[in-house]
Amino acid sequence: MEKQQLQRLKDLLSIPTYTWEEQDLINYLKEELNKIKGVYYYEDKLGCLYITKGYAESYPCFVAHLDSAHPKVPMVVKEEYQPNAQNEPKLALKAYEEATGEPTGIGGDDKAGVFTCMEILRELDTCKVFFPVAEETGCHGSRQADPNFFKSVGYAIQFDSTENNTMSKTLMGVQLYEEKSVFFESVKNIILEHGYDQWLNHPYTDTMMLKKRFEFPCLNFATGYYAYHTSNEYVIIDDVENAIALGKKIVTQLGNKKYQFIHKEKDYSHLLF
Repeated sequence: MEKQQLQRLKDLLSIPTYTWEEQDLINYLKEELNKIKGVYYYEDKLGCLYITKGYAESYPCFVAHLDSAHPKVPMVVKEEYQPNAQNEPKLALKAYEEATGEPTGIGGDDKAGVFTCMEILRELDTCKVFFPVAEETGCHGSRQADPNFFKSVGYAIQFDSTENNTMSKTLMGVQLYEEKSVFFESVKNIILEHGYDQWLNHPYTDTMMLKKRFEFPCLNFATGYYAYHTSNEYVIIDDVENAIALGKKIVTQLGNKKYQFIHKEKDYSHLLF
């Protein structure tokens, strides 16, 4: 990762955020969005951010949630080597409390995803990005997301899965995509080429709500965070880079098209709320 991009990653990860306490991160993102040409954005009453770049009849939409599961404390982000999913030592970022020097959760779940979406936004000419609040306690932001924003979304790609090789097939029983479809067959080999070979049935994240509400296909990918929801959480830099490259390649392949996936799947999300 080039030096300026790595600094942006460190800056973003160093901002503490918690469910319903995302404002510091929201303010930082607004400052960054104001630096990107051709971007329009707005914030809803909950704090969710809706971002559009360029013009198209149909957009890919990238998604990552703004809250983390860690209490907000001032933190210092340090570089150190940590194992990836293949047990290889890789350069990683880990957080320590500023006051005590003790490890604290860096909030890669899902600030690594937020960074991934922001970097893709910088590089693509046309896309949408949705940053919901309060995912960790029940996808509250995406449950109340503005439907007008999603009328022109053709498909959604979230970055909120663990490590470097996982992808969600289902979220709480909600099927995100059809394996035997033009949508998925078009990108299946790209996904495998980037090392995402663990296609799993996962707990919830925001694409569960978006799929249920708006009936476009969704994907949810790993974005390089490990030991999530613990004080020893860390983010591997190479894995974040890989997620960014994957997102861009998928859009190149799928384009600005409208895909639809209306399917009556088993849905267990009612058990959460």
